[in-house]
Amino acid sequence: MTDSVADMIVRLKNANLVFKPYTDVPWSGLKESILNVLKEEHYIKDWEIIESEGRKILRVHLLYLKKRPVILKIRRISKPGQRVYVSAEEISRKKQDSGISVLSTSKGVMSSRKAIESNTGGELLFYIW
Repeated sequence: MTDSVADMIVRLKNANLVFKPYTDVPWSGLKESILNVLKEEHYIKDWEIIESEGRKILRVHLLYLKKRPVILKIRRISKPGQRVYVSAEEISRKKQDSGISVLSTSKGVMSSRKAIESNTGGELLFYIW
């Protein structure tokens, strides 16, 4: 698998469509950072690391409000074959009104709101709303 972030996004999207309480994702440090951002922005309930057969797995507990999923859509932007970088000024222009974008910056993975506050640009990973 070449794009582990896209794999995680698809797993979250599919689990949301069938109203699963949680989904499991193979562990990586980047995914852990992304899940921290999604938790801070209230797109997921929580996540935890589970040891299974000597491997780490991230168990992501999904959030539903009034029997509707909080995550409506996720759109991957930067891909392994085509990286997309944005400056701090471009983030505010590309920002979705109802959602956020998740960026990988020199200061770590953060939401578009925090990137604008800290005036930091970086690789635009995905939009979520």
